[in-house]
Amino acid sequence: MTFLLDLNSLKMKIYEFAKILGILLDNAIEASSEYDEKIINITFRNDSKNNRQLIIIENTYKNKDIDLDKIFEKGVTEKRDHSGLGLWEIRQIIKKNNNANLYTSKTERFFSQQLELY
Repeated sequence: MTFLLDLNSLKMKIYEFAKILGILLDNAIEASSEYDEKIINITFRNDSKNNRQLIIIENTYKNKDIDLDKIFEKGVTEKRDHSGLGLWEIRQIIKKNNNANLYTSKTERFFSQQLELY
């Protein structure tokens, strides 16, 4: 695995970055574990052309009807015995950091989260 992201140059508190990354990875692991083909792809990339750092996490998933807007609401979860706060917390961190964006998308095969740090 090649790691092309300079953590020293993050324009975000390291504990906030770690929290976001932990939540996204936990969600990806749980979602892919419920699917026959268990795949998680993680990309760390420095996009110097656009002056940003990218972390892309994509995973296989079972629920193809997932509502990409609703999953960020407080208390929304598909996990049994969970609070539904993870993605909501990520949104709160991103809102207070004006140099970060999270783009969520899905295809028939992969659910994808792209974290961009400027």
